[in-house]
Amino acid sequence: MKYRRVLAIGDMHGKFTRLLNLIHKVNFDPEQDFLILLGDYIDRGDENMRCLRWAIEMSQKPNVIALRGNHEQMMLYFYMLGGSEGSIWLPNGGSLTKRELDIWLRREPDALERCLDFINDRPLYHHMLINGKEYIFVHAGLKPGVPLKKQTEESLLWIRTEFYQNYSGSAEVVCGHSPTPYLMPDRYYPIRFNNRITIIDTGSFLPRGKISCLDVISGQIWQSD
Repeated sequence: MKYRRVLAIGDMHGKFTRLLNLIHKVNFDPEQDFLILLGDYIDRGDENMRCLRWAIEMSQKPNVIALRGNHEQMMLYFYMLGGSEGSIWLPNGGSLTKRELDIWLRREPDALERCLDFINDRPLYHHMLINGKEYIFVHAGLKPGVPLKKQTEESLLWIRTEFYQNYSGSAEVVCGHSPTPYLMPDRYYPIRFNNRITIIDTGSFLPRGKISCLDVISGQIWQSD
């Protein structure tokens, strides 16, 4: 199928008001467009459950892929494994998400199970050909020199510098994970590197941060106010 637009939305981190502002501008059409959500729906914001519930609802629409981010992975480990495996989540923004989830659980006791099932079912990357060009959508990135199907969960969800500096594959890679103002001071706009990497995490949770959407066909970018 030929799509009008192939859209990717970067990290939301619980900033639902900014997300709604962005979605209004993009005007996604599930019949004509294809949408990939790059993960990190939760943590650090003040409307984490609203972002997660939106991602759950969107994932049920045609032509929508919702990936897993490292923050969803930390939440999954917290509830499924606990102990040292799960201890990293709360100090990394998870305490805010857990507080909201606990309130939701009082109203809907099965909410946690639904959230964890959603997270566990998320793919770690999405690969597609668009107008003869290869694209890989992933939360964090790829281990350089390793075939896509042999990439580890750790690399796909957590890698940073090694990927940015050493990736030399032929596929275009669209990712989030690293806020652009952490890579370039005061840069709240997607960054495209010369080695076919585009980062669209534009620091949604920061005071001046934005949520960004990229159409990989036209190159057009939309951002929340």
